[in-house]
Amino acid sequence: MPHSPQPLREPGAGRSPGRPGPPPVQVRTGMDLTEVARVEDLMASQPGLREQVFTPRELAYCDRRKRTGEHLAGRWAVKEAVIKCLGTGMTSRMEWTDIEVVNDRAGRPRVRLHGEVESVAQALGMHQIDISLSHSGGLAVAQAVVVCLCLGDPPDTASDSAPPTLTTPDTAPATAHTLQKETIGMRLDGRTPQLGLGRSTTEGDR
Repeated sequence: MPHSPQPLREPGAGRSPGRPGPPPVQVRTGMDLTEVARVEDLMASQPGLREQVFTPRELAYCDRRKRTGEHLAGRWAVKEAVIKCLGTGMTSRMEWTDIEVVNDRAGRPRVRLHGEVESVAQALGMHQIDISLSHSGGLAVAQAVVVCLCLGDPPDTASDSAPPTLTTPDTAPATAHTLQKETIGMRLDGRTPQLGLGRSTTEGDR
C-alpha cells in the first residue's frame, strides 16, 4: 500500500510558544582574480610594498616556495576577496596586513583577521570565515565566505574611505601611505588578463 505524502511543516511548527528560534544567518561571499605577473611587477618596482601588504609570516611562507610570485598573488587575492565580503571597501583605518593567510598542519590555507578589519567583521556578527585559493595559467583566484549570525548592514565608513587622489598644481599631495593603499588594486585591475591553460595547484605542492 503506497505511503501517503507527509504534509509540509510550517516554519516554527513544533516549537514551544515563546521559545526563541535560532539566530538569523547571513552568508557573505567575495571573489578575486589576480594576475601573478602584475603582483610580481608591483613588488619589484615599489621597495617596501611587500612589507605593507604581507605580514612577516606570509612572506616567510611564500619565500620558501619555488614560485614565490604565485603564492604572493594568491594571498593578495584572498585579501581582496575578504574586503569584498565585508562590503566596506578598503578604508583609511584598514591595513592590508589586517588580513593574514596562514596554513594549518595539513597545509590548508586559513585566514586570520586583525585590527580594523577584525572590528568590522565582528560588527557584522561574523561567526565563521573560510577561504579557498588556487593559481594556474599565470592567474591566482581566491574566494572568501563569511557566515554572520545577525543580519545588518556594514558599518558606515563612507566618510572613512577616500578615493585615490592625484597630485596636481591645484591639489595638495596625498600621503604616500594612503595613496599607495588606494591605487594598488586599481593597477592590478587595469586590464583583463587572458586566461591560459594550466594545472590547478594547491598550497602544499609548490
